[in-house]
Amino acid sequence: MRIRQLALAVAGLSLVTGAALAGQANADVQGKPQPTHQDRIQASKKVPLTDKQAAAAACSVTVGAINAAGINGPYKFTATKPVGVTQYQPLKVFGVRASSSWYLWAASGTTTYYAGFVLQGGNLYAAAETYKTETSNPVVSSKKLGTGWTGFSTITSANFYNKATGAQHLNLYGLHANGSLYRYSVLGPTGPVASYGSAPGYKSFKAITTIASTATYDTLLATTKQGALWTIHIPVANPLKATLKAVRTTGFGAYDQLVAQRCGTSSTLLTGFNNTANTATVYAVSKANGAATVINTIGTAAASFDANTHFLYTGSGSPQLVGE
Repeated sequence: MRIRQLALAVAGLSLVTGAALAGQANADVQGKPQPTHQDRIQASKKVPLTDKQAAAAACSVTVGAINAAGINGPYKFTATKPVGVTQYQPLKVFGVRASSSWYLWAASGTTTYYAGFVLQGGNLYAAAETYKTETSNPVVSSKKLGTGWTGFSTITSANFYNKATGAQHLNLYGLHANGSLYRYSVLGPTGPVASYGSAPGYKSFKAITTIASTATYDTLLATTKQGALWTIHIPVANPLKATLKAVRTTGFGAYDQLVAQRCGTSSTLLTGFNNTANTATVYAVSKANGAATVINTIGTAAASFDANTHFLYTGSGSPQLVGE
């Protein structure tokens, strides 16, 4: 099941599921003129650059940023020196404490959706922004998928689809306070979300993001509380048996969230968010190969929206993440 199908099923629904989500709205937050939602949608439609294009023009990543008031103030970070920062129009969504990537899907006609998974309190929701036209204000909707998520601190999604063969999977990974990494398989347009294995040994890990998703494996990039950076290579088959490789032993402890986007044929544009300092640091990362992985620091920029949750906006039909 592709997450684009999830968008179709969730978007446009008025599923206010209790007082906690009563802040949903369909109007933009007013403020100084900023690039529009249409600009953000067009950015998500762009496919990753080839290596030749990446050498000639800087890659970029579009990021959602939700603050404590439940306002989303998205950014685009461009890998120039200094780092280029575009702040998009804020919009009212709802308060969340963790989010997967949100994927774009364009339906027939003019309707466009973004959809992803979020944690609010102890619950998992499928959430969506619906745009009747690319220039319209979005309608924000959600559907409750499950309870019992209180112990999870962060989540990331791995979305694979091969148009030629039809092979596909959508896995959701989460770090739990009990020190385990959990995997869930999303089995239908609005769930169910089924347990698909877990493994202990992740007590020291802090932030995770997906850098590769193939027919046979997913790869996460993760930081530890001590500042190390690791890859977690996870075969798609059960049971969950991951291979961990240290990429760096220090230097990454300040980041509360990681967001990764493909750049070129196999490289990754990695952005680390320090929510206390309200900064974003952008890195160009080669195809992951343990300690031999090349990491070039592009620079640090202000992430001035004061968000506590950051996540990737991307196209559902874009080429796969191939960071390992």
